[in-house]
Amino acid sequence: MTEGPFSRLRRARCPLPWTASVVVATVFLPITGCEPVDPALIPDAQLQAELGLTEDDRIHTVQISTGVGERSDPDSVTVSAGELVQLVSTDWFVHEVRFDLEVMALDTRAFLERTGQTVSPPLLQEGSRFVLSFANAPAGRYPYLLEGNRESGLGEIVVASPEGR
Repeated sequence: MTEGPFSRLRRARCPLPWTASVVVATVFLPITGCEPVDPALIPDAQLQAELGLTEDDRIHTVQISTGVGERSDPDSVTVSAGELVQLVSTDWFVHEVRFDLEVMALDTRAFLERTGQTVSPPLLQEGSRFVLSFANAPAGRYPYLLEGNRESGLGEIVVASPEGR
């Protein structure tokens, strides 16, 4: 059975003992080493409704636009295995995201091929997005090409090793 791009493992972001009460959790959260969640990483209502994501999922956003050439902002993003990345068009130009499989490590390439995430559909309008899941993804670099109306651009997603985060 092949894994789909949105099959994911749930893991506690900040586990507390089962016996902890709300009061205890409120008092002890600051000293347990848990970091506050960046609100920008919480999936919006549309992603929650259409993809079944929850507020426990984390999604990083990369904006795709056209200037002199195709570009992404940021041009590199680091995520943890299990997190998601959305590449969002900020204009009305045609964009396509294509992972550069020829330069990737074999395990990262195999992951993208197995999950059917090697290339985006054409992003044809402002707000179009290509959502990638890195559930069970091997750590490593995932370089991509941006193709569209102007000169091609480059970007990269880095899945950090568990000890690298």
